[in-house]
Amino acid sequence: MVVSKSDLKKFFTSIQSEFDVFVPYETEREVDNLVIKKFDPEKEYVLEKYRTVDPVRTLYYFPSESVLPPSPKDKKRIIAGVKNCDLMGLAVLDDALLKDNFVEPNYSQWRKNSYIISCDCTDALSTCHCVLLDNNPYPIKTDDGDALFDINLSPVNNGYIIKVGSRKGEELLQKIKEVCSLKEVTVQDKETREAQRAEVRKKVMDINADFTPDRNYDVISENKEPSVWKEFCVECVQCGACTNICPTCYCLILNDESTKEEFKKVRSWDSCQLAGYAEVAGGGTPREYKWETFRNRYQCKHNFMKFNFDKLGCTGCGRCISCCPAEIDLREVIQSLQEV
Repeated sequence: MVVSKSDLKKFFTSIQSEFDVFVPYETEREVDNLVIKKFDPEKEYVLEKYRTVDPVRTLYYFPSESVLPPSPKDKKRIIAGVKNCDLMGLAVLDDALLKDNFVEPNYSQWRKNSYIISCDCTDALSTCHCVLLDNNPYPIKTDDGDALFDINLSPVNNGYIIKVGSRKGEELLQKIKEVCSLKEVTVQDKETREAQRAEVRKKVMDINADFTPDRNYDVISENKEPSVWKEFCVECVQCGACTNICPTCYCLILNDESTKEEFKKVRSWDSCQLAGYAEVAGGGTPREYKWETFRNRYQCKHNFMKFNFDKLGCTGCGRCISCCPAEIDLREVIQSLQEV
């Protein structure tokens, strides 16, 4: 089915009593200028283009949140304009926070209460590199029916092709039909979608033409020479920006903020890149030197998460490159390791 852009906005407006709706809006920045905000019917949002500055993770795994007692999450949410790199990030967090012997209660409830409307990328930033991770700048529903989105939108003419990816998506589609006049997808619509997808994929490939797509990530852990890693991290100031902006990081610190009236535990983000991370009583630390701390992030994303979840912890969003005050480019570090 195809929904017009005007009808989709009408749907978002009509559903606000039942759902909190979040969409990307443009800022005054020249590039990397999209931020997720609460839907405002008076403002124009942007579902296409590229990923937002902050990862969608921030709406599921808050920078600081009470876990005992759990934070209230009564109202359902629609998060629209989500890009494939963020969908891949949520897939990693699902494995880390919802499976095996531990379920993070707040993340679990946010996942249950949230509906994802993803959208194809129609442009790319200079830091985007999903193709190097064998990903695409658009979500795909596999032949066996698996999808990371509830609904995906592919821009065509003045509307979007709707692709349903889950039962939640079916539920949303029924609500969309109550408000919007949908049209059948034509052959021309499908051709337009495939042409646009091929064009943006080529753009991302061209952006990353200097980097080898066939990469051996085992060299990250295998290379134990301090001199190599010291050279990479000489400009690193250990600010933690790269981990705070990453769609798959979930390191935490748990603080007791109890009072006489209330027992309270608050979970907040932590970062393996901070100098005092993992330091124990007496000052001992498993990573004494900066180069060891720096290397740990690369190991975590490309070796440890692959071992634990069978997924790379890097989704190719490029946010860590964009935010680094030292202008350290993860792609260049990985490329250099292939040549050591």
